[in-house]
Amino acid sequence: MQRWIKPVIIGLAGLFIVMLGFSLVLPDHVMTSKWVKVAANKDSVIAEIKRLDNWESWNLLVKDGKNIQASDSMLTWTTANGNINSIHIDTVNNNGVATSLRLNQGRPFISGFSVEKRNPSEDSVQVVWYIVEELKWYPWEKFYGMMAADMKGPLMEASLQMLKSEVQGRR
Repeated sequence: MQRWIKPVIIGLAGLFIVMLGFSLVLPDHVMTSKWVKVAANKDSVIAEIKRLDNWESWNLLVKDGKNIQASDSMLTWTTANGNINSIHIDTVNNNGVATSLRLNQGRPFISGFSVEKRNPSEDSVQVVWYIVEELKWYPWEKFYGMMAADMKGPLMEASLQMLKSEVQGRR
């Protein structure tokens, strides 16, 4: 039995070193972005995004939250399993809304919405929701970063579709 312990420990240490080496060549941040075209003008889309008290109607991050509290620049809510999340509006300008997103009271993500009129002849704008996460050097964080877009993407796309319906329903 003891002659198996040493090779197993050496094998596990070697596997960890290989994983660590591989993770060091991966980027230290990951960006996830999704977009939708909205048949509205830039000002009405930006106005809807910066109305934090209405995010519950279109943003799936907040939709099932409890104890939702909104002010002009900050939105906090509690998830079904008791985690506290928050969104803070950092800046609002003619090109969109920049926010900080903090999930489960963890470190904040850079997030925001870019709103652009891509084609002057169209009556619609392109809304891009992006989230940038800084990753630590740990191998499991780097490997998580490789899957982050697949995990967040569907929620972001569905939320943008609901935002589109919300804005276009007011026209």
